[in-house]
Amino acid sequence: MVAGTVRRVVMRLLAPLPFVLLVTQVVLAKPQRVVSLNLCTDQLVLLLADPKNIAAVSYLSHDSANSYMAEAARAFPTTHGRVEEILPLQPDLIFAGRFTSQGSVAFLRKMGFRVVTLDSPENFQGIRAQVRQVAALLEEEARGEVFLSEMDRRLERARQTAPDDRLTAAFYLPNGYTAGRNTPVDAVLKFAGFRNKVAELGVKGTVVLSMERLIASSPDILILSSFGDAGASIAEEMLSHPVFARSMNGKTLVRAPTRLWVCPGPMLAEAVELLMESRP
Repeated sequence: MVAGTVRRVVMRLLAPLPFVLLVTQVVLAKPQRVVSLNLCTDQLVLLLADPKNIAAVSYLSHDSANSYMAEAARAFPTTHGRVEEILPLQPDLIFAGRFTSQGSVAFLRKMGFRVVTLDSPENFQGIRAQVRQVAALLEEEARGEVFLSEMDRRLERARQTAPDDRLTAAFYLPNGYTAGRNTPVDAVLKFAGFRNKVAELGVKGTVVLSMERLIASSPDILILSSFGDAGASIAEEMLSHPVFARSMNGKTLVRAPTRLWVCPGPMLAEAVELLMESRP
């Protein structure tokens, strides 16, 4: 019954569209109606695409706490990634992420739409490759190289000026998430001249780590971030905990905007600079 209702809704949406969309999506020399369905693909599309060629971005892109490109994103329509929102846009290129609804992605591909799913790079080498991939798909290679050149300039300056003391640092979100080896956070810490304390605990990837274990590891610097107002409230509660306050006595606490960390991209060079400026 539900499946039949969805089918009828989709067919009503398809009825006014050009017949070509029912058979196969015509791939233009340069995409002119680009849709992004994921916060992190939003950032790349907003950085690299010609604004006149962006049809829509995800609703998350407008959140200034988590979206680096929030100001630019507000100039464009948004979707929640639902098929019935995307079909009327008649996109000629759709970007999805690893966590985008696979059912929606499969359906859009079945309808002949060109859908590119991007993974999450683990380091700056992967970021360079992904920026070039997206720039090539958008036929904006020159624009991609401009952003990469600026990113590399900032990273090289950080590499040359990072002190040799190799202090330890740990990245922590109020809900317990932290980052070990093979993560963009790990790459940022290394460029900023820090040792990733969580990685030294044997942690790989992004995981949940108890506050007690984090405190016991005794990092020199704790980098605290939060997802929006709710996360900020939890963070304040954690900071006021007596045990936490005693453990951080004499150590450095850095508050890092989530928008610099949540997506791997050229903006991570700014996160490197923020950490270097926050060194004790």
